Order: sequence, then C-alpha cells, then structure tokens
Amino acid sequence: MTDEAQPYRIGEVTITRVTEAIIEMAPPERLFPNWQPQLLAGEEQRFAPSAPARLRERIPTSVHSWVVKSPQATILVDTGIGNGKTRPQVFFDHLDTPFLERLAAAGVTPEEVNVVLITHIHTDHVGWNTRLVGGRWVPTFPNATYIFPRRGHEYFSSPEGRARPNYGMYEDSVVPVIAAGQARMVAPEGGEVLPGIKYLPTPGHSVDHMSISLTSQGQEAVFAGDIMHSPVQVHAPELCSVFCADPIEARRSRERVLKYCAEREALYFPSHFAETSAGRIVRASGGYRWNFE
Repeated sequence: MTDEAQPYRIGEVTITRVTEAIIEMAPPERLFPNWQPQLLAGEEQRFAPSAPARLRERIPTSVHSWVVKSPQATILVDTGIGNGKTRPQVFFDHLDTPFLERLAAAGVTPEEVNVVLITHIHTDHVGWNTRLVGGRWVPTFPNATYIFPRRGHEYFSSPEGRARPNYGMYEDSVVPVIAAGQARMVAPEGGEVLPGIKYLPTPGHSVDHMSISLTSQGQEAVFAGDIMHSPVQVHAPELCSVFCADPIEARRSRERVLKYCAEREALYFPSHFAETSAGRIVRASGGYRWNFE
C-alpha cells in the first residue's frame, strides 16, 4: 500500500509515481474550510491506511509526478515544485529535494522524457519544468514537448496574472520553456494531444484546470490534477479546498470526474493523495466510494 515504486499497468502502458514532498495540512480546516469531523464516518482506515488515527488531526498531501511509459514515449504528468525557487509559501520555498534521483530510480533520465503533460499552471505542478544552470532557468527535460492548458498561459500573460503573488512560478517555470520553443498549448475545450491521450476541461480549481485521460487496450486511466486533494472528497464532494479559485465550478468538475471514473471503471491518478495515491472510484449508497489500489 505504501510502496511508491509500484508500477500500475493500463494496457501496454506502465505508470509509476515519483514523489517530491509530503506536506501535512493541520488541522484539516486549513485545507478544507467547511471541514466537519463527521465526514470521516468511521472510514479513516479507508482514507489513510497507514495512519488512520491521525486523520482527524491532519490531512496528509503528497506532491508527486506520474511517469507514464509506453512503447512509443516516456511521459511525465505534472512536475511538482522544483528546487531552489523563490516562493511565497514556506513549504514551497527554496526546496532541495532528490526528485531527479527518484526519477532515475524509476528508470528515467531527464533526456529520456519525450512529453510533459501539465494539468494546470500552479506552483506545485510546473516547478521541475526548469532547473537552474549557469544562473538561468532552463528546461529540465531538453528533448520534451511540454503541453500546457492555453487558458493558464493567457491568464498569467495578462496584467491580472502578472499581479498574482504566484506569478513567479510562471516566470521561472513556464516562460523559459516557451522561449526554448518546447511548449504546446491545449485549447480550453481540450481534445486528443497524443494517440490515446486527451485533455478534459475541468475548471474551478483554477481557470485553466484540465484532467487527462489515457486509454490503452481497452483500459483507461485519469490524471485528475487537483480535482481532489484527499480521498475524503470522493465520499464528500461538497468539500472544496482553500486553493480553489471558484468553489462552485470546482465542485461541478469534481462531480463530473467522479461520475466519469465510476462509469468507465478508470483507474484514478490524483496529484495529492498520500499512500499509493492511485485508486478506484465506485458508486455506493447514492454517492461514491474510494478504494486505494
């Protein structure tokens, strides 16, 4: 249950988590303003198998990337926070993690990555897009095409976006990729970006938030970014994180993804669940139920 090196298989594709950091949000109200302890309803063991007794005191959140290997390509889904970057949030500021070493342990060097898929342009999803070389931020993955939601690029290019306190992450982690000619933008309506891989519009957490569907040999995976920060939200989709720009739209997107994954029996790969992170969403008692894989 806690072995992050465990590969998952979707048809002829393997998917492996590469962790950058574990952050504990305590108390839970820090992450979910409308948190109610009764939402756990005796399900602590299901939501946090390795430490169920502590779940009422804190919400463990993981920051990680997913390595997707197919016979055709090596793909990275989201790139975490990055090292040595100035950030207003203390838990993101000037990190020094062995992320690239962990990526190598998963069997991937930066040069081998062909495609980077970004669910949305936020600090903890674009950081390893670049690294500091000779005093300049340069693309970490020199041979990759980086695919971004166009709406996020347009937002942070606007006066409103440039005035945001998190604008620095766009400046040091997205602009150098664009300048290097390695960026490709996805339209707001989404669509197929590679054979078997398509972007699905799921706004609300951010204006540009999108989820990614991968299909292979009749099986499907969904990389849903920040649709949810904890499996508790599978059982209580009304919970909305403090980081969501539009809570009403975020809930609508969350409910669409829950329905989509349950109906299609898709394996769900979030960006911030702890434990193995991956799991199944199934219908239960008029709602949904989460099961870690």
